[in-house]
Amino acid sequence: MVGVIPDAEARELPNRYVHLIQPGDWKKPPDFSQELAWWLNGGEEETFFERAKGPSGPLAPTSFAHRFADFIEDANVSTAATDAMQDASMALMPQAVGAGLFVATARKANPVAALCYGLGAQRSAMLPGWFGNFLLSADEVRAALPRAEEALLLSDAQRSTALSRIADWMTAMGDTPDCDAAELIDAPLRVMRYAAEAGSGAAAFSRWY
Repeated sequence: MVGVIPDAEARELPNRYVHLIQPGDWKKPPDFSQELAWWLNGGEEETFFERAKGPSGPLAPTSFAHRFADFIEDANVSTAATDAMQDASMALMPQAVGAGLFVATARKANPVAALCYGLGAQRSAMLPGWFGNFLLSADEVRAALPRAEEALLLSDAQRSTALSRIADWMTAMGDTPDCDAAELIDAPLRVMRYAAEAGSGAAAFSRWY
């Protein structure tokens, strides 16, 4: 979910819920730094998917795909503070999907992981926040927008590769073969541009139900 929220609320939300932070919140697994280094230094070049049962068989994830899925899962640990800020942000976002709101839904497969895998480490690192999560004031949206545009405005060849990789992820890691891979690339940038033009803040996060 990526959506605009009022600038004043974007600035205030962290202070409103800081009292919920507990010792040990956001503590990463012991090997998290090693996994981050793996991803940033060529992890995307590993074989994430292979054809099962021959060349025409279904795609199957390899150990590298599961490794990256676990890494993304560990990157954003749920805490009382983050859950409260996400609930509050969701209540402030537009009620209907459009220029100011994008929602990607899927079973099992994580759209954030799919987008990062599709873009690769260098481009996904240009996106604001931390692997799919951010809370930005209007000034921060405007500051982050140029790098987001650099990450998401792809050449035809780059876009074709990214769309193929996203489709592979959403098909092999879950049961969403009809995922709109193009929207997963285009919509977050559309929301950020809308927020920049409107002088709004923006938030992004994932929720599992």
